[in-house]
Amino acid sequence: MTAPGDWIGYYDAQGEREPRDLLLRVLASFEREGRTGTAVDLGCGTGADTAELIARGWDVVAIDRQEEAIRRLREKVDLRTVSRLRTVVSKMEDATFPPADLVFASFSLPFCPPDAFPTLWERLRSCLRPGGRFAGELFGDRDSWVSEAEMTFHDVDAARVLFDGLHIEVLEEEEEDAEGWDEQKHWHVFHAIALR
Repeated sequence: MTAPGDWIGYYDAQGEREPRDLLLRVLASFEREGRTGTAVDLGCGTGADTAELIARGWDVVAIDRQEEAIRRLREKVDLRTVSRLRTVVSKMEDATFPPADLVFASFSLPFCPPDAFPTLWERLRSCLRPGGRFAGELFGDRDSWVSEAEMTFHDVDAARVLFDGLHIEVLEEEEEDAEGWDEQKHWHVFHAIALR
């Protein structure tokens, strides 16, 4: 079983999906505090989460390595709010991050090569403003894609260590057999929200 390679097929399969539950959860925390700010949507795909952020008053830097993803994202954003969107076509490990109140990385970080992950992670942590949050997913060491040499996986202890010095608000481990890319797979995922 292999990780996805046909991103266009993935975008087509996603259709008009709803924003991720983890995004809605972290936004609820900001809304209780009465604030918005600047968000980085890392691996933004076709923009369901970016569009939700903009609709809720956030400025967004949306980053994806696929030009087609950025093209589809721009079609989703209301022209009246497009001034609050900046798009970047780049590998995540090569991207530049602005000071951010939220870094959202929905199922994207595992696709960073293992040798580039430590530096990427440190740069993401460093771009968070005080009071800012990271929200996103990591893949666990029992995921069925774990043999993919160009992907990054963590066991539970390694996942926790990533958040040293941050306040973990959510760290939920999920493990199930369910639909993957275009086939059934074993998912081992950590859903995380952490506050700086």
